[in-house]
Amino acid sequence: MLFHLLFMSLVCLGLSVESYGKDFITAFPENIANYHPQESSNTLQITAFYSDTTVSITINHTNVFNGKLQSGQTKVVHFPKYVEQYQFTRSFYSIRINSSKLIVVLLISQRGDSVQSNFVQPVKNLGKLYSIPFINYNQMLASLYNTAEPLALRNWRCIIINARNIMNVISIQTVSMNAQQTFNFTLSPYELYQFQTNGSEIKVSSSNTVAVLLTHPCVETTWCDCNMVMNHVLPENLWGQTFVVPSVKNLNSTWLQMTSTTNVMLRGQNIRNSNSSDLISFPYLESGPQLITASNYVSIRLISPGLILELMPESMFAACYLLQMNSTGAEALIIAETASRADVYVDANLLSSTDWKTVANSNYSSVSVSLNGTHIIWHPASRIGVYMFERMESGIPYGGPAVILNEDPDRDGCMADPALYKTTTDVMTWPESHDYCLNATLQLSTPNSARAQREMTRFLLKDGGPRYFWIGLRRSLLTLEWYWKNGNNSEYSVNYTKWADGHQEKPWKTLCASVSQDFSWKSAPCCSKMRPVCYKKALYFSDLTFDSLDNHFYIVSRRV
Repeated sequence: MLFHLLFMSLVCLGLSVESYGKDFITAFPENIANYHPQESSNTLQITAFYSDTTVSITINHTNVFNGKLQSGQTKVVHFPKYVEQYQFTRSFYSIRINSSKLIVVLLISQRGDSVQSNFVQPVKNLGKLYSIPFINYNQMLASLYNTAEPLALRNWRCIIINARNIMNVISIQTVSMNAQQTFNFTLSPYELYQFQTNGSEIKVSSSNTVAVLLTHPCVETTWCDCNMVMNHVLPENLWGQTFVVPSVKNLNSTWLQMTSTTNVMLRGQNIRNSNSSDLISFPYLESGPQLITASNYVSIRLISPGLILELMPESMFAACYLLQMNSTGAEALIIAETASRADVYVDANLLSSTDWKTVANSNYSSVSVSLNGTHIIWHPASRIGVYMFERMESGIPYGGPAVILNEDPDRDGCMADPALYKTTTDVMTWPESHDYCLNATLQLSTPNSARAQREMTRFLLKDGGPRYFWIGLRRSLLTLEWYWKNGNNSEYSVNYTKWADGHQEKPWKTLCASVSQDFSWKSAPCCSKMRPVCYKKALYFSDLTFDSLDNHFYIVSRRV
């Protein structure tokens, strides 16, 4: 099995501001059939961003796993067959993942050749209102093969999971053949309920946060072949109005399906009536990516035989993304503003490509880049969209939006932790200030750029005390040159300064530097007593090294 198998068929990943977190909840739906002779494989792949990250997994209110991960490490946790949700009933076999620091969680279900993979959305991205489409997959197959529409796929299921440690009242409204039905039920903390959709569109409303999964155990990909599909549905607040439909390689026939709560106008024509699940023919992708603008907030899926892809709305474009891929045929599809497409980075290097294609009637361009392994793709000044795709042995692509790390651009990369500033009301000498910061596992502030100076100034503006502070700048006794003192032994030269008028002072008078009342720098005797400004440098994802899968497999074997 592939090291990082990201998606098969129905996917929905990364459509939020951040796709990582510390609190997750999910479930394992049925794959093919619970009576299938081949054993199922249900796993979670948990990747940590920081060292000494403690992770715990809870099922049925019982802790079944505890572990510690280091920066960039991925732990694989296996689960037994009994966690699969194949009955239409209540269950406490939801899977809760909690961590002390930021992680990404990938769920993989496999039985024989049927494989499904989804990144689990953190609880912070979940909501209380969901609209779940009826995916008329049969309509597409009948049109593609020019046959009568096959027997309707009536085995679509919906799983509702209470994501909070509180009782939750759920209201389900189903709409089918112009008939509406409503039923209500209550879920205990972390309880789930699975029911059949029966060809209906579904409206979910709840009193507290829930996770919603739309799944089918065996949807047709080609004649006499099937594959499980699963979608962690996103709440309505993550819908959008403008979408760039990507041009995925080797897709022959494509359709679009929209979900909305009202009628939708596209290019002046009413293309979707409320509660309609018809597929919209979309043959234009052969000529390149396309821009779609709807009159109302919608979610859109791109559907092709074997692939159902949830599209990123433009409003959810972000500044940087994490990609995890392991096949030699993998590709990243990047959408960027045409005017700034030359500024896209892959890890620490500018993307060098002449294959950009403009998106018709828009200010965007897109490009497909071959990649494998783990990468960071980011833009220093504007938001971009990033998809990732791999291919099954049959050639069918699987993929979806990459994991969003940061929404806002940062010229230095993808920030994992912002800079931290700290001071004290005590006054002390420069050497004492230096030691004070080190003892707090920080260092004296080193505003070595205009941006760092602004960050430090914003912090000091919030401080109500005297505005005279030591910073980590001092003069060499040998060369008399100023240098930054970074920790115990690290020193580096000065390329940016913010000296006040009349400074720097003569070396026999002053050897240390301070921040004055107006936040400019002044030289001062090192024995003077001022308050220190301590700080911790911002941490960037590009500074992290992601390892291969952890060879240790923890088997959850007991029923809980």
